Amino acid sequence: MASKEQVGLVLERLRESPPSGLFRIIDESCVGVEAVLRYLSESSGDVTAGSISDFMRVSTARVAVLIRKMASQGLITKECAANDARVTIVRLTPLGWERIRQRQAELFADISSVIDKVGMDRLLEFISISKEIQDALLRKEI
Repeated sequence: MASKEQVGLVLERLRESPPSGLFRIIDESCVGVEAVLRYLSESSGDVTAGSISDFMRVSTARVAVLIRKMASQGLITKECAANDARVTIVRLTPLGWERIRQRQAELFADISSVIDKVGMDRLLEFISISKEIQDALLRKEI
């Protein structure tokens, strides 16, 4: 079992450099417009608002807001399904595809910069340790 001093040191270091900031940066690609764009770019066939809702684990009302926003920005088109007018089919526009290419290039540059600064071995070790920490904390909740 860890000592009181060890636990105190870990908590002190976490306060100095909270991991929440790092993970918030990473998570931005998993929420909102960026998540919808990524989902659309990786999906084959028709994508419905309902399937986006399921993928993101958010309400269909939230997805409707995102779809309206994205359509107004010219990133997607939306249309009613031929067999059911209640179902909205969502497709990327050329501008949407360009935004995806830009984000992928930015992500590549960001990760490349981290690898250059931290080193590949240390980065992979960090990811592995982060997974172990997550697993340890999740097991506690069960």
